[in-house]
Amino acid sequence: MAELNLDKLVEIVEVNLGRWKPEAVAIVDVNHKVWCQKGNVSGEILDYYNRFPLLDMHLGDSLHNNNTFLMKVTERTGIIVVMNDPQVARLAAINLRGRINALSDFYNLEKLVEEDKKSKMGNILKKEKGIW
Repeated sequence: MAELNLDKLVEIVEVNLGRWKPEAVAIVDVNHKVWCQKGNVSGEILDYYNRFPLLDMHLGDSLHNNNTFLMKVTERTGIIVVMNDPQVARLAAINLRGRINALSDFYNLEKLVEEDKKSKMGNILKKEKGIW
């Protein structure tokens, strides 16, 4: 598979938020792994959203907390966006959800997430069988 430019994915998110510029954007997977981050998404914000299972959300669903939101963009990936104002965060999430099809490049990341999961499972099996 061709190399995936994660920074380009962040740019796609920024463009599709509408006219508002985010303070920070993080791309996460269902295991709460941060794949890419632009700006500062604090550990406190990441910890807050880690409490919610991304797998149980539907495509385009979002959770809001003050000036931040988490949105599920594929079956295995989501984004956390930090804006400068709670109302602007809600408006940006609405814009992004309306343009969810513009985030189709995230499906390439989803393949990497799946490969990462399989690799970890393979390592666990190797350790259990003593192959490690």
